[in-house]
Amino acid sequence: MFSTGIFDQFDALVMEFTPQIWFLAGCTAVGKTELSLALAHQINGEILSCDSLQVYRGADIGSAKIKPEQMQGIPHHGIDLSPPDEKFDVGQYVRYARSVVDRIQKKGKNVLVVGGTGFYLKSFFTGVTDSIVVPEAIRREVRSLYAEEGLLGLQRAVGSYGPHHLNDSDWHNPRRLSSILGKQKITGLSQVELRQNFEQTTCPFLGFTRRVILLERDSDSLRRRIEQRVEKMLLEGLIEEVRNLGKMCLPLSNGIGYREVQMYLDGKMGNPSEERVREILKESIISATHRLVKKQRTWFRRQIPVDFRINLDEYSSNKNFDFMVSFCRNGGIWV
Repeated sequence: MFSTGIFDQFDALVMEFTPQIWFLAGCTAVGKTELSLALAHQINGEILSCDSLQVYRGADIGSAKIKPEQMQGIPHHGIDLSPPDEKFDVGQYVRYARSVVDRIQKKGKNVLVVGGTGFYLKSFFTGVTDSIVVPEAIRREVRSLYAEEGLLGLQRAVGSYGPHHLNDSDWHNPRRLSSILGKQKITGLSQVELRQNFEQTTCPFLGFTRRVILLERDSDSLRRRIEQRVEKMLLEGLIEEVRNLGKMCLPLSNGIGYREVQMYLDGKMGNPSEERVREILKESIISATHRLVKKQRTWFRRQIPVDFRINLDEYSSNKNFDFMVSFCRNGGIWV
C-alpha cells in the first residue's frame, strides 16, 4: 500500500523547478483540518481553503470554519472574504486563489489547498469560468422570472434561445438554469453555444504541478463523525448564528445547515416544541449531509486526478501522516 514505487513516475529534476500546488481533499467531516495543520508545518506551507461556505463572514459554525486559536501559526487564506448577503462565485475564487498562490510562492513557501467543494477544486485543473459578467439588473430580472413562473418559466426561457444539452439534474436545477439564462440574456447564445465557448477556456493553473491526496473513511465511521459534527454545531449555537446572519445570498442560504435552520426560523417546519427543535434539525441536517457525501464521493472519482488515497480508518493517524510527508518529499517538496 505504501510502496515508494508510486514515486517512480515523477521526474524529480522537472518538479524541482516547476511551481507546485498540493491538495488535501475529501468529503465533509472526513478529518481534513487536523491533518492539514500537521502537514503544512512539515512542508513549510500555507493553507488555502477550498470551501464555498467558509468564504462568508459570520458563517463560522455551519461551515466548520477553523478558529484563529486552532491555526497553530499557519497562515490561512480563503476565509471570510465576503459578507453573507453578497454572492461570492467561483470566478471570484479563481482570481483570489491565483493571487494567493503567487504570493505564497514568492515567499518561498508551499501551497496546501484544503477542502471539499467540488467546483472550487475543479478550478485548479480545468477552466470553470468564462468572461461573461452578468450585471445585477439581469440577475434581478432572472430572479423575478423564477419568483413569478417557477422552474417551468426558467426552462421555457432557456429553451427559447436554442437547443440545450443539459442532463435531467441540471434541467431541474433553478440555480443552474438561472446562471445560464443570465448569460443568455447578455450574449443571445443557446446553452449549447455557451458550452462550446466555455470549453475553449483554459485553466489559470496550467503552469503548476498539482498533487492530490484524497482522504477517505469507511461509511459507518463517516456516518458517526457526521452525527457528532452536527450535534456539536447545534450545541455551539448554529441556530443563533443563522439568526444573526440575517439576509443570506443564495449559495450560503442553500448550504447544508444554513438551509435547514432558516426553514425552521421561517416556520416551514411547523411549530415543534423547544425540546424537539434540535432533534428535528439534527435529523434533517444529517440526512442532507449524507446525500452530499454520496455526491462528493462520485465527484472525486470522476472530476479530479487523485495521486493517492488514504483511508483514515485503515491506518493509524501517525502512519497516514508519515506517509503524506514522505509522499510530498518524494514528489518534489524539499524541506
